[in-house]
Amino acid sequence: MKTSFRHFVVCAGALLASGHAAAQDWRSKYPVVSMSAVSSESQGATETRFKDFAKLFKERLGADLKIYTASDYAGTIQALTAGQIQFAGLGPAAYAAAWIDSNGAVEPLAAAKEPDGDVGYHSHLIVKAESSFRRIEDLKGKTLAWADPNSTSGYLIPLVSLRAAGIDAEKHFGKTIFSGGHEQSALGVLKGQFDSAFIWGAKDPTTRGIMKAMHDRGLLDAKNLRVIWQSPLIPGSPVTVRKDLPGEMKRDIRKLFVDLYSIDPGMAEIVARGKTLGYVEVTHAMYQPILDAVLEQRRTRRTRN
Repeated sequence: MKTSFRHFVVCAGALLASGHAAAQDWRSKYPVVSMSAVSSESQGATETRFKDFAKLFKERLGADLKIYTASDYAGTIQALTAGQIQFAGLGPAAYAAAWIDSNGAVEPLAAAKEPDGDVGYHSHLIVKAESSFRRIEDLKGKTLAWADPNSTSGYLIPLVSLRAAGIDAEKHFGKTIFSGGHEQSALGVLKGQFDSAFIWGAKDPTTRGIMKAMHDRGLLDAKNLRVIWQSPLIPGSPVTVRKDLPGEMKRDIRKLFVDLYSIDPGMAEIVARGKTLGYVEVTHAMYQPILDAVLEQRRTRRTRN
């Protein structure tokens, strides 16, 4: 019996050691994990926002986290699909574009939940608060800024919504341009460069969104902007990972985001850029409507060209 028991202990120890080694394998291959954040704000703001999160990532997962930013969504998508980074914070349309361009080589892990329980956000059409514009119809012949060609709330959803309402943006507005990002759009409206712009925000724009983030950083007074249109709920911006990464690595990263609110609610809100109930797990199926819209937009673009 003693021999058998000793044998059992030795075997159990070996199994535990083997399991621990397997759990550590991804760290030996990825001692430094690279992440790119969404491009709706400046590089400095993004790096500041993720500074403490990078420390937590190291403490919890045992690997260094390096934060990259790109000037537009296309740069982040390219870096992710090329394997230059391991995961990224993407908008839904950018996730769909990455999924299409990589033939399904990426997958969503988690997204932030709104204070009201919704897992998503909205597109807002903003104008100067002092302007006379109250409806989209009032902007006929005026200037409009889109954020980015791969932005869900700053381009895709409002474009599709306008079409559904019988409005051709190119004909309705006197001029449409891509500002390069949500911050640039908001500032452009304030400075009078654009009469209107589409940006992202929560159902209540005072709780989460680009206006709140910029207001909190002293870049603008949100009272000087007015929302005159709001889209239906858009699925939350997903933390997106390369599908070919080790399973344990993907599970650990997902768990860190899902646990973030219980670990540090303040940090969860900083990472989510506003009030949130925390991150929840999401699936590819949640983004199928966005993927369909991206494919339809690409078909329309090819037809027009």
